[in-house]
Amino acid sequence: MKSIVVKAAAAEDVATLWRELARVRRLKKGETVVLDVSSLPAVTAAFEAFFLRLDRQAAERGLRLEAVDPRGLLEPIRTRYDFAAYDDTTVGKVRPRGFLETVGQAVCEMQANFKNNCAFLGETAVDALGMLFHPRRFRFRDCALAFERAGFDGVPITILIGGLLGLILAFESAASLRTFGVEVYVADLIAIGLFRELGPLVTAIILAGRSGSAFAAEIGTMKVDEELDALTTFGLPPVRFLVLPRVVAAACAMPFLTIVSELAGLIGGSIVLQLMNVPTVVYWNHVAKASSVFTISLGLGKSVLFGFLVGLIGCFCGMRTRSTADGVGVAATSAVVGGIIAIAVSDGLLAVICYVIGI
Repeated sequence: MKSIVVKAAAAEDVATLWRELARVRRLKKGETVVLDVSSLPAVTAAFEAFFLRLDRQAAERGLRLEAVDPRGLLEPIRTRYDFAAYDDTTVGKVRPRGFLETVGQAVCEMQANFKNNCAFLGETAVDALGMLFHPRRFRFRDCALAFERAGFDGVPITILIGGLLGLILAFESAASLRTFGVEVYVADLIAIGLFRELGPLVTAIILAGRSGSAFAAEIGTMKVDEELDALTTFGLPPVRFLVLPRVVAAACAMPFLTIVSELAGLIGGSIVLQLMNVPTVVYWNHVAKASSVFTISLGLGKSVLFGFLVGLIGCFCGMRTRSTADGVGVAATSAVVGGIIAIAVSDGLLAVICYVIGI
């Protein structure tokens, strides 16, 4: 009758014993497995797990398990565990949750998220008010660096998107207005659309994709590396040192990028109308007549609000990053999605308010 000897010699070599299970699986019913622990210096948790699995596999295949155990190392393991009731096939199985349990957990998560949001907004507001009374505490160098990355580094993509936006608006509107011979009024449409609505909106989406995700990734990496804990240990508030400079930089960079985007869009529209034999002077005269100070100011005011929201949401997602392998990626994604949603909702509310008050 065939038998296999499995010898455990050192506690640190227990991992190599798991390869012996492949030999055990080749035995037939009634054959013998001999576990030799005479040279094993001590029993570890890893060896206990191997012994449980070996006993289970021997029982499943109808094998006889014998032990060479002169010091009685295996007996405490048998008394500690119920080998007869042990079943590793149930390990890892998750009990399906019921409907009420799922709803309850979702409500608890929403409550926790709402609490965290309020705490972050409150801390940010308190630190911002403190900066007004103690402006020397504000980190202007960090704010200038964040403004450079969010503002000047974003000029090329802003010019490209703004120019394409102007070209598309001109082509689409001129195709309809040319039927009535009034394609010159495309200039009025582009000017009002860019200054009042599309300029700030599209630029804010670009800022959310570039800078909002960058803020979340930077702060999230600091949290994963426990740099935020180090700041707190040294008595340096992370909101004051990391959040406020980035939020202020985003709010200041948005008007600058909005102006660049609107100018690029107007130039793109002029190129289209030149191809339609509309004089450049006529185009810019219509742009000047359609562009009032109030329309331009309204668009710039929107841009400041959008920049504030993008910076705030990006930093919030970074501060709430989980210390997992995908934590930083999830934070960056949440910053972009949350920023775009906040921009769309706030823009819709402003549009309704402007309609109600008649402006």
